[in-house]
Amino acid sequence: MITCLSGRNRLLRLAIILLAPFVSSNVFCQSITFNEILASNASLDYDDFFQYEDWIELYNSGSIQDLAGYHLSDDPDSLDKWMFPVDDPGLTTILPNGHIRVWCDKDDNQGTDHTNFKLSGDGETVYLVAQDGITILDSRTFGIQQDDISFGAQCDGCTDWQYFNVPTPDATNTETALSPSVLFINEIQTNNSSTIFDEEDEPDAWVELFNPNDFQVNLASYSLELNGTSHTFENYEPWLITIPANGFQIFWLDGQTEQGSNHLAILPTESGTLFLKANNGMTIDEANLSPSFADESWGRQQDGSPTWMIFAAPTPRVTNTLQVVEPGTLVINEVQADNFITFPDNYGEYDDWIEIYNFGNAPVDIANYYLSDRPDQPQKWLIPTCNCDSTVIQPNSFVVLYADEDGSQGWNHANFKVSSNGETIALRSPDGYSLADEVDVPFLSLGKSWGRLTDAGSPWIEFNIPTPDASNGQANAIIEQEFKKTPYPNPVQKGQIMTVSSAGTLLDLTGKALLKWQAPTSFTITLPMGMYIIQWEGGSPYEATPSKIIVTE
Repeated sequence: MITCLSGRNRLLRLAIILLAPFVSSNVFCQSITFNEILASNASLDYDDFFQYEDWIELYNSGSIQDLAGYHLSDDPDSLDKWMFPVDDPGLTTILPNGHIRVWCDKDDNQGTDHTNFKLSGDGETVYLVAQDGITILDSRTFGIQQDDISFGAQCDGCTDWQYFNVPTPDATNTETALSPSVLFINEIQTNNSSTIFDEEDEPDAWVELFNPNDFQVNLASYSLELNGTSHTFENYEPWLITIPANGFQIFWLDGQTEQGSNHLAILPTESGTLFLKANNGMTIDEANLSPSFADESWGRQQDGSPTWMIFAAPTPRVTNTLQVVEPGTLVINEVQADNFITFPDNYGEYDDWIEIYNFGNAPVDIANYYLSDRPDQPQKWLIPTCNCDSTVIQPNSFVVLYADEDGSQGWNHANFKVSSNGETIALRSPDGYSLADEVDVPFLSLGKSWGRLTDAGSPWIEFNIPTPDASNGQANAIIEQEFKKTPYPNPVQKGQIMTVSSAGTLLDLTGKALLKWQAPTSFTITLPMGMYIIQWEGGSPYEATPSKIIVTE
């Protein structure tokens, strides 16, 4: 798809096709650049298949150009990941001061303007690459993105970028001022010792705002004021200051603005009036503070109602009329960030995954539970109801949830990925607040996972060989040792012969012995493709020296 100057129309497309023979095929001289990116399109605009997909917009500041044979990628190790078509100038020719938008939906079967990769709402780098598939002509790195808010050049072709509450696909980048929205100061806690902790694990005071509208509200240019001290929200980190539709968000009264846009330059007091002002400076709500004991809060009896009361059990980020739903016998049992060959999903793709384990004696249905990698957004992904038994975990059983930001692939595909640099993963009950389990995942190397040494137990350790959808039991004592005797070749492919240097036993990931031999010897392996381990003879399992192999039937 191409949109230049006045937009899409058949006459313009015909003109481009007629002009195509005269279009320069030389390197761009940097006239084509990234201009706007929407990496979390939840409801903004849809493609020709009525699907809300991520997109990238390019801008041409020079003469007419043809993108045929050039590449887009989100992987520095695969710069030629997707190529603009070479046989459709109507889709690849871009006029001076024109724009072209490409849908990033990992579904290039939907047309030549659909790429074979998706954008990550957790942030990444995208590349515009020359026809040689190597030369990077432009790149743009972006961080966490908020739904339906784009990240783009302040003006077409400008080097400085900003966030746009109203994205401008196929059009000139310009900021649109939004009308003030109705919002409420909903709950305040000035004496917090253990109720909730911020990203630095500090129990700071906080204020909760409630958005009663059917659309999200970005607080950029809104302000809060208490006893003469004011804090105005800036649009640097919209994911921290946007309140979801009919939802809640808390802001820390700690004076530590360097910790993020959700930390205010306001310190808590036991008295005074807190004012909420809109982006036009008008006061839209106010609340009188009330003294309270430690870990009590002061809030509206019902969300947005005029009656206030003290809450012995505060309800940050959820409704003040919360009905507690105790979580079932569930734990997060194992997590993998960089899954490159461990465990394919139902589409044969090696995605990040999170394993949930039911340690109880009764089945637990995880539908309507919440999973999140954002402490500030605990209800990030609602596990859907699928009208089947797929979401039911039997006693002492597992379910693997794929963290790939691709819900179109099934109910068990979350709307976030797991960062290999480390982050917190939390599972909450259907009330959106009660914590079932939480784990701090550290930095993980390629192919490794972070799991409990024993199912539902502790400590957590790094697995050299992950155990998705299987017990973390017996095999772990063998898996988590240094590799000292490695068979060759490794990995083993179909028809290859593996030579070993000492006696040992081949096991699957549950610890089941599949083959035992005396050393030295050679043998042919004919087993289904998967991950396997070797336990060398001599010593206890902890003293054994394993080696992982991949075998192909």
